[in-house]
Amino acid sequence: MSLNVGSYKFLAESSQMDFAGRLMLNHLGNQLLNAAGIHAAECGFGMNFLNKNHYTWVLSRLALECSEYPTQNEWFYIDTWLENVMNFFSKRNFIIRNMNGKIIGYARSVWSMIDMSSRNPVNLANLGDGIIYDYLAAEQECPIDGPSKINIKAKTPVQSSSVQYTDVDINGHCNSMHYIERMLNLISIDLLKTRRVKRFEISYHSEALYGDLLDNYYELDISDNKHLFEIRKHLTNEVTCKAKFFFGEIE
Repeated sequence: MSLNVGSYKFLAESSQMDFAGRLMLNHLGNQLLNAAGIHAAECGFGMNFLNKNHYTWVLSRLALECSEYPTQNEWFYIDTWLENVMNFFSKRNFIIRNMNGKIIGYARSVWSMIDMSSRNPVNLANLGDGIIYDYLAAEQECPIDGPSKINIKAKTPVQSSSVQYTDVDINGHCNSMHYIERMLNLISIDLLKTRRVKRFEISYHSEALYGDLLDNYYELDISDNKHLFEIRKHLTNEVTCKAKFFFGEIE
């Protein structure tokens, strides 16, 4: 496997399991981010390099589909590569394999690079004289749809909570995976006992900082078995992220 495609091994630790012994979605998502970060560093445009230039990577969109999830103390593998680079966004894909090499999931993501002072997007052509363009692997296959538009009609929040110390990451804002935790905690425990997340999509719109009070909106579209979420800042009503979950039978 060339450097254009990174492959990394992770352990599904007992503390990351749900009550059914499956790796929780937010922890799987976190390992996708870890794989992306390691691969970017190996290619020469990781966080350490970016931070020296006062830039950082931020996740913009993510779509994930899994036929099964890693179980307790199981090793699993994540392959990742860059599919495309535009002016202000890059598309990064993933393959998730179990310990025997069987493909159990795919993911598509969109990232942007921002200036840490202004918090504005930066043209990726400015990154190391365009080094990122040398590491495209467009020939790799990722046979799932990318993130789609998310619309929610709910007008009243079902829960409000503030951004706390353990929510904030190295970029100084609420970690992208902590939003997923908030959403999962709003879904019926009976549903989570009998079904699994088959497909998940999330889009990030603005940053939430320490102390921000966030309003959580939740809507169930019964016709499509689709669970929709939107998180907004309480004071400004500004949307921080939107997501949708599709559930499937446990095999």
